[in-house]
Amino acid sequence: MADSPALRARRKRLHAAGDHSVCRPGCERRLRVASRDDVAASELVAAVEDEFPDTDPLVRALALRLARVAVEGHGAAAVQATRALAELVSAQREGL
Repeated sequence: MADSPALRARRKRLHAAGDHSVCRPGCERRLRVASRDDVAASELVAAVEDEFPDTDPLVRALALRLARVAVEGHGAAAVQATRALAELVSAQREGL
């Protein structure tokens, strides 16, 4: 279903003013949940690599993928990836 004219006008005004909180997916300036900073991304990936040894490559690959989605994703996908990664780390530590 298409957006109403009022919503489109509001979105356009906010976008022009620099507020991208209501922008549709595809807007390059849309706010992100996680930082896109390369340092933050590399720190999270490094932490995941340290947490998950090579003994279980499937779990390690899953954890690395979740870390990348958490950092590079936005919106609900990034939040869900962060939660899933936290649960995976918790399960990993319980098994130690």
